[in-house]
Amino acid sequence: MKKILMVYATREGQTEKITYHISERLRKNGAETEVLNARDIDQHQQLELASFDLLVFGASMHAGGIEKELLHFLKKQAATIAPMPRCLFLVLLSAALEDETERNTALADASHKLRKQLPLTFDHIEMIGGALMYSKYPLPLRWMMKRIALKAGQGTDTKKDYEYTDWAQVDAFADTLLEKSSASVALDEA
Repeated sequence: MKKILMVYATREGQTEKITYHISERLRKNGAETEVLNARDIDQHQQLELASFDLLVFGASMHAGGIEKELLHFLKKQAATIAPMPRCLFLVLLSAALEDETERNTALADASHKLRKQLPLTFDHIEMIGGALMYSKYPLPLRWMMKRIALKAGQGTDTKKDYEYTDWAQVDAFADTLLEKSSASVALDEA
């Protein structure tokens, strides 16, 4: 059985929601998954990373940066993670832009910023549309996100939340992870 560790960091909860969706799809297809919030530092001490066939990391990007707790985990565990198969998914509104040229430009910029922050390279990085969670934003951030949403042609009614996650893309990414973990198991058994 393929064993996959999923470590995520989230601000408003969309990355967590996506992580658990991926985990459930992997389990339905025969993988064993363990999900860890990067904020749960206590569990890091007991974690045997080498016992997993694949490591999957999830983060969200806000103003060009990802969560510090995930970066801390990656830096702390870099020597152990480096020889292992690993993938990352990034949740950001730019992935949901309808205009293909704007989306590609924004995702290239996000990819550049992400790679500058990460202490490791990844076998695969998936960029997934996130959500506008106005109900969870403090007032100044709510105002700023409304301005960004207006410019991007996304929801601006601050009395409701908007989800832009493409769940078919998330399922396809989960299937890719299953293939990568199967390849890793096959290499280990050879």
